[in-house]
Amino acid sequence: MLDLSTIPEEVRLARGEYATVRAAHEDAKKSLQMLCGSLSSTASQVLRRMQPDNDDVPDSVEALIAGARNTLVLMESCTTEIEALAKQRAALKPKAWSK
Repeated sequence: MLDLSTIPEEVRLARGEYATVRAAHEDAKKSLQMLCGSLSSTASQVLRRMQPDNDDVPDSVEALIAGARNTLVLMESCTTEIEALAKQRAALKPKAWSK
């Protein structure tokens, strides 16, 4: 069994901070994955809608395009958060795991 009292308190605190930031970083990357999937899905829906059967007139894609624009805004925000969390994580790693 590991005796936690042998690990300095500042190291335990740094490891807790690192773990917290790491979890937030992983969650943000999962969010970006979902947003990328949504954008890809929208592109497929636009293409499908523009190719109706039997020479029919295509339905409007205005709402789909607006949704895609919103998804891009969310992706931009998410990537900014991921970059910041990655920097924070990198700064904490030496404090938490120095040998």
